[in-house]
Amino acid sequence: MHVTGVVLAAGSSRRLGCDKRTLRLDTGETLLQHSVARLLEVVDDVVVVLRSTDSALAASLPTRSLQVCMNSQPQRGMGYSLRQGIAASADADGWLVLPVDLPFLRVETIARARSVLRPGRAVVPVCHGRRGHPVALSAYFGPQLLGLDGDAGARRLLDREHDRVHWMNVHDPGIYRDIDQPQDLLSLRPT
Repeated sequence: MHVTGVVLAAGSSRRLGCDKRTLRLDTGETLLQHSVARLLEVVDDVVVVLRSTDSALAASLPTRSLQVCMNSQPQRGMGYSLRQGIAASADADGWLVLPVDLPFLRVETIARARSVLRPGRAVVPVCHGRRGHPVALSAYFGPQLLGLDGDAGARRLLDREHDRVHWMNVHDPGIYRDIDQPQDLLSLRPT
């Protein structure tokens, strides 16, 4: 299966008070660069969804195996950004979807989600009873993903299609440990 990574990075970081995508980690990478690099360890190509005003940010990304998709309507929410990323990679057999703000996510978890993805299925990691990312989706879900809008992302779709979802138990709280509030910055050291 040809699986494309999709990094959702068109949000406004309102709760954080600064642009989380440009925050520097201990590694020297920005949060956005870190997310892209982690996915490129597992998949062959990545689509990054940015706001249409982010040309300078797009220029900071590697050009190898990367496509930037400019979302002109980011206010429509994560679902709409996901829709844009799927449309930009519609020929893929599946997608690994990752919000930009999960620096603690282990690359092993990403690789495992990719390895268990099968045609007609989705994979959602679960740790301590909480679901998280990356969500892996086969091309079966493509037409439905192209209809997304709003902030819910693919959650409602996966709830409707629960019989096609593999709930992958992991010991990785990085699947849901995001950077949304100023206090989240205190421990900005990825694993």
